[in-house]
Amino acid sequence: MSTEMTASATSIGWIGVGAMGRPMCDNLLRAGHRLTAYDQDRSRLEALVAAGATAASSPGALAAASDVVFSTIFDDAGLRDIVLGSNGIAASAGKGTTYVDMSTVSPAASAVVAEGLAACGIAYLRAPVSGTVTLATTGQLSTFVSGPRTEFERLLPLLGVLTARQSHVGEGEEARVIKLLINLMVFMNTAVLGEALAFGARGGLDRRLMLDAINDSIVGSAHYRGKADKIAQRDHQPVGPISLVIKDMDLALGVARENAAALPIAALVRQSLALMQSRGLSGLDVSALADLDELVLLKPASSN
Repeated sequence: MSTEMTASATSIGWIGVGAMGRPMCDNLLRAGHRLTAYDQDRSRLEALVAAGATAASSPGALAAASDVVFSTIFDDAGLRDIVLGSNGIAASAGKGTTYVDMSTVSPAASAVVAEGLAACGIAYLRAPVSGTVTLATTGQLSTFVSGPRTEFERLLPLLGVLTARQSHVGEGEEARVIKLLINLMVFMNTAVLGEALAFGARGGLDRRLMLDAINDSIVGSAHYRGKADKIAQRDHQPVGPISLVIKDMDLALGVARENAAALPIAALVRQSLALMQSRGLSGLDVSALADLDELVLLKPASSN
C-alpha cells in the first residue's frame, strides 16, 4: 500500500458537492488533504472554498490538477458527461490518475465509462456508498468497491476517511449491482413496514409501540431503527426523496429486464411510488412509503 495516499500532499478532486458529496469533502479537508472541487451549481462551492478547498472551472480542469478524482453525481447522463465529455476526466487526467465514482448509476453506463477510462490509462473504481447524509457527515458510510484490487488497496486510507466499512466485491461492475439490490431492499422493506403498521393500527396498536416491538424483534434492522423516529412522527421531510427513489428503482428494474430477473414485489412497490408521484408527493422522504395507506389509499385524488 502506497504511503502517499496517507499524506496531505495527495491532491484530490471531487465532482458533485450535493447532499452526500459535501460532507465527504468536509471529512477530507479535516483530514488535511488538498481538495479541488467542481459542481455545476457554483453556489455549492462557496462554503467549501471558505473551508480551504479550491474551486475548478470544469471536470477536466479538476482532473488535470488531481492525483485521485472522486465523484458523487445524480445519474447515468451526468456520469458520462463528466468522464467522456469534451472537457471531462478521460480527456484531461494524466496517466496514473485514479477515478473513484461513489454514485448510484447503472452497470451499463458504468461499463461504457470504464472503456473510455481504460483507453486513457486511468484506473477506475466503482465505489457506491450505502447510508444517509448523517452517516456521510460522521464518516460511517459503507462502500462496495469493484475495479482493480491493487487500486482498492492503495486507496484504502482515503476510503477510510470517507467510510467506516469498505468491501472489494469484484473487478468489473459488481459494486453497481450490489448497490442497486441494497436500495431495492430498502425501498421494499419500507413499503412492507407501512403495511405492517397499517395492520397494527387497525388492531388498535400505538405507532411507537409497534415500531419499538419491530426493532426489538427478529425483523429489526439498521434501516428500521434509523427511520423509526421519522416514521413514528410522520416526518416526511426529505432525506432520501421519493423522486430519487424512483430513479434508483428504475435503474434496478432496468437491470432486471436485461438479465430476465423477475422482481414482482419490486414492481408492486414501483406502482405505489407512481401513485404517490401522481398525487404530487414525490418530494417527500422515502419513509412516506410507510404511510401510503393514509397518504394515498384512504385519501381520494383531488379533482381538476
